[in-house]
Amino acid sequence: MAGDLFRRDRPFHQLDGLYTEWSEHLTKNCIPLFRQSQRSDVNNYAVLRDIRSYYDTLNHYATKDTVLYLLFPSWRSNSLETPILFLGDIHPRLFTDLIQSFIDQDPICSTYSDLAAWEELSSELQNTINGTVSGLLGRMRGALDGFIRRFSGKFVSSFLGSRSGTVVMETATSVMEEDDSVIMEELVRIFVEANKLRKDTITHIVEVLNMNQLALFLESFCKFLAGFKHQDQAFQNSLFGKHLIIQQRPPHVDQLFQPFAPSRLVPNYPSPRMMQHYVPLLLPVGHQRFPPFAPSGLVIAQQNYHPPMMQKYAPQQHTPEQGHVIYVGNLAPAATQELLLQEFSRYYHSVRETRICFDERSGHKYGFVSFADEREKWHAMEAMNRKFFLGREMYIGLAAKNSI
Repeated sequence: MAGDLFRRDRPFHQLDGLYTEWSEHLTKNCIPLFRQSQRSDVNNYAVLRDIRSYYDTLNHYATKDTVLYLLFPSWRSNSLETPILFLGDIHPRLFTDLIQSFIDQDPICSTYSDLAAWEELSSELQNTINGTVSGLLGRMRGALDGFIRRFSGKFVSSFLGSRSGTVVMETATSVMEEDDSVIMEELVRIFVEANKLRKDTITHIVEVLNMNQLALFLESFCKFLAGFKHQDQAFQNSLFGKHLIIQQRPPHVDQLFQPFAPSRLVPNYPSPRMMQHYVPLLLPVGHQRFPPFAPSGLVIAQQNYHPPMMQKYAPQQHTPEQGHVIYVGNLAPAATQELLLQEFSRYYHSVRETRICFDERSGHKYGFVSFADEREKWHAMEAMNRKFFLGREMYIGLAAKNSI
């Protein structure tokens, strides 16, 4: 039923696709099974087998090079999700609480009647979960304390050696890449044991539920898992998400969503419906003009307006505007300026140039990307952060200068 979803030969830079394909599989293949008129143990155990295979596949890909991505996926950084997550995935307490919520909220429902076996298991299972979670969190704190100590030592060494070249993300990467990184190996064990706890909890629950009860539990569980598919995009499209993103922008960024007049003052433009009859103001040669946004959020395509007389009256000299530059860390050894330019130009048309630097002390590469459009710079900082490029996650930040 799952096809090659759980294959074990994915390159590191395609791990993000596993989560996307898993969510699509739940939505298109698993959840519809529970909406059939006749429920069956065959469907229940087919879905249950896929859930177990999902956690086994995550464990297979857990190495010291990937474990931080698996423990802290970039698309599960939404603060609204944090309380229900535990070490990279759903908190195992949620499994037991889902069943208890069915019982509490619909006590007369025949589906969840006669649950004496569940009542006996519930207390024991929750004690096991609480004890294991407490132990794993304690080990996690110890591993992170060790990571912080090593990070601090490397950061200070780099700082004293060359204060102008000290970069936080490159220092963290050097800690991850240590050959004797006992810390990273411990994080791998913690991640694997957390998934084992999730699998064991589901197995114990299955043993005390009948066919209809299990179908209801698995359907709700699948819907919950499917809801984690790259919610960063869904979150940004929500009213609450847009509000938070706007709050994070510098105050002047919103002014860029309207075209500039030569005086740099934003005039009152006609409505988008009348935009097709609107003749743009004459702009100096080389002046960057930003097209306005339609109500749907799509950019209205406009051609640059160059009257024949413009060249006659335009200034003969024009000082180019400074670019808008971002920092790109954790680049792969094979990264070049041309490849970096090609990667960002796929998504952003205003990319001007790129530059790659090499830190001789750490042996790591980092770079910079310059944009002509400040809106695209801010979008790239959000959208491209922790995306894979040549097998490594890029760490995006704001550059100190607006030129490369």
